[in-house]
Amino acid sequence: MNNNKSIYMICAGGHARVIIDIMQQAGQLISGILDNNISLSGSNIFGVSVLGTEDYILSLNPHEVLLVNGLGNNPKGKVTDLNARFLLFEKFKSKGFSFNQVKSKDSFISKYAIIKEGSQVITGSIIHPGSVIGVNTIINTGASIDHDCRVGDHTHIAPQTVLCGNVSVGNSCHIGAGSIILPGICIGDNVLVGAGSVIVKDVDSGSTIMGNPARCV
Repeated sequence: MNNNKSIYMICAGGHARVIIDIMQQAGQLISGILDNNISLSGSNIFGVSVLGTEDYILSLNPHEVLLVNGLGNNPKGKVTDLNARFLLFEKFKSKGFSFNQVKSKDSFISKYAIIKEGSQVITGSIIHPGSVIGVNTIINTGASIDHDCRVGDHTHIAPQTVLCGNVSVGNSCHIGAGSIILPGICIGDNVLVGAGSVIVKDVDSGSTIMGNPARCV
């Protein structure tokens, strides 16, 4: 719920377009988009105007608006590349702003699950009872989070990923598309899991892991 506050989207890329579409289908009004690419100013996405750069937000009253983090994630090399999304969130939190949750009407979220501030649950995702989704985290298209899982802050669970029961994923992790994490597995912070991996044992923080069964690289 947005408590009738105005909602502004930060960034105007591909992930932002997905989020705008989800919000419009849910009947949520977006007041404008802010992006530091000045060539986009004056354009629009799905009828929502790009008003200017991120600095526009600082002219707004933090108590009267909610922000949506439209920056997605595309890992490069052996790093998760989630730092930019984290820094964007922290920049405006430090100024007193709050971030809106996004929940697709086509997802299933148990009433016994917890979704924290600014997190986004994209089309077709499933989150079962007892699971906790951290701050500013993306549960992307068709991902499945089984019972009693813990997903940390600023993490990206990519499309069609499966977390079996009682899995723990740390902060600022990227779990690649189509990966499967077996029950009870614990994954540390800042871990990059390659697409299509099958995780059969615990993973230390800072690791890059891929394959079936997955191995550190």
